[in-house]
Amino acid sequence: MQGLDDVDRAIISQLQEDGRRSFRSIAGSLGVSEATVRSRVRRLQDQGAMRILAFVDPYRFGYQVSASVQLRVDPEHHDEVVAALAEWNEIVYLSSTTGRSNVYAHLIADSRSALLRSLTDGLAQLPGVEVEETILELEIHKARYIYTGDSGRRSAD
Repeated sequence: MQGLDDVDRAIISQLQEDGRRSFRSIAGSLGVSEATVRSRVRRLQDQGAMRILAFVDPYRFGYQVSASVQLRVDPEHHDEVVAALAEWNEIVYLSSTTGRSNVYAHLIADSRSALLRSLTDGLAQLPGVEVEETILELEIHKARYIYTGDSGRRSAD
């Protein structure tokens, strides 16, 4: 993938603030042509560096439970378990990790009983799942999906 330059980063930054911002508006603020913005956005999307989508609050859609599940999966079954979990509609985020667990999943469910069914009828049936810890989310204090390229570093002052 081609590296990002300052114009790419500025376009991404503006679209992270408002994914519906017009290419004309972005171009005007950056002093480049609308065609430049359009072609760069297309390239970033084609390269998989950026997707533009709507971020919704699951609680406003009737979901009542948000939970993180940490799994320790036998290495022989890791890929199989990850592939199976990736198909679950309830799972909105899935990653391989280090530490006590080696698979992390974030689930959204419409009730605690639905979450329980996912855990007992779903996870319990997967081969190689050795340990599972479920953490219920009680309240969201910050949800940020803006990556600025500064790796989240704070200044020392």
